[in-house]
Amino acid sequence: MDFFNKITFIGLGLIGGSMAAALKRRGYKGEICGYDALPDSREEAKKMGIIDHGANTLQEAVAEAELVVLCTPIAAYPQILRKTAPFLRREAILTDVGSVKGCVGELVNQHVHRDIQFIGGHPMAGSEKGGLKAASATLFENAYYFLTPGQHTARETVTKLESFVKAIGAYPVVVGQREHDKITARISHIPHLAAVLLTNLLDHEGGINSVAFAGGGFRDTTRIASGNPAMWKDIFFYNKEEILLGIESLESMLKEFRELLKEKQEGKVLDLLNKAKFIRDGVPKGMPDYMPPLFDIVVDVEDRPGVLGELTRLIGENHMNIKEIEILHAREGEQGAVRMGFATAMEQKQAFSVLRGGGFPRTYMKGEKNDAYSESC
Repeated sequence: MDFFNKITFIGLGLIGGSMAAALKRRGYKGEICGYDALPDSREEAKKMGIIDHGANTLQEAVAEAELVVLCTPIAAYPQILRKTAPFLRREAILTDVGSVKGCVGELVNQHVHRDIQFIGGHPMAGSEKGGLKAASATLFENAYYFLTPGQHTARETVTKLESFVKAIGAYPVVVGQREHDKITARISHIPHLAAVLLTNLLDHEGGINSVAFAGGGFRDTTRIASGNPAMWKDIFFYNKEEILLGIESLESMLKEFRELLKEKQEGKVLDLLNKAKFIRDGVPKGMPDYMPPLFDIVVDVEDRPGVLGELTRLIGENHMNIKEIEILHAREGEQGAVRMGFATAMEQKQAFSVLRGGGFPRTYMKGEKNDAYSESC
């Protein structure tokens, strides 16, 4: 990170604020400049200590910056690029955090001189909450971060951006712009659409108020539907071609499933369910090893206040780091299960011993208990 003496974030919301905070937390020594259309956000970022300077204009923000990161909605890019392009230093690197990459590459080609190095970026991290107040220095820890070089992006630029991504705690994944848009359509955009449609289904036919009976399964499945509607409207249209292809696939799969139900093809329905379970149980370790594998344990716990605190305290007191934690199922008045992922097999075994000897006898390594991951409907 020594090669960036000044980094500018344009947009000080959840993503821009979290990036600045992550750099400060990890000891970045250069200057962090922030610009936001809202003066209050610039002032708040300075008070939080996550930027060194709050620029009053876009021209001031990009002046002498060696790395400029666009952290606004994609819809704002054309205006920002028009206003900043003449003032970017020739050695500067320009990147962004947008969820769609093909259209961004086209915008940059239209507005920015070819001497400016551009490489698209997309951190696979976020929150239902937005704005600077939701910013967190740990938002990107252990998250995938796509980098999408363009036709004229130098290898040195990719290397520098990989270092930047690692500096905020994420894992860089270098892919082409079109490949990125295909991937995100299937793992992010189509799932978001499905969550929206499932949520709206509750109100589609009227009659019984189903919302009152929605439990943990429904909340987990539709959580992302609480995302910013205006932002997601833009994403759907910017990645329209890939999303339309995804919708066609979904329509085909739904029609096939409807026929299986009509014809009472129980065996084929079971095959589909087993296939889905197999794929889901392999996420993310079943995918290409962009991220190091995790070593899981599962703990059956009582549904009572403080139980998660007891688990994490035992782990912390024994100097182990939990890389992932997930509540697999929790039903009021009954036992739930907690999955914890560790970076090494040694930590997995140590955690197993510590928890079993520390009051959690129903602790299992993944695979020891066949129903550890099962859920009732």
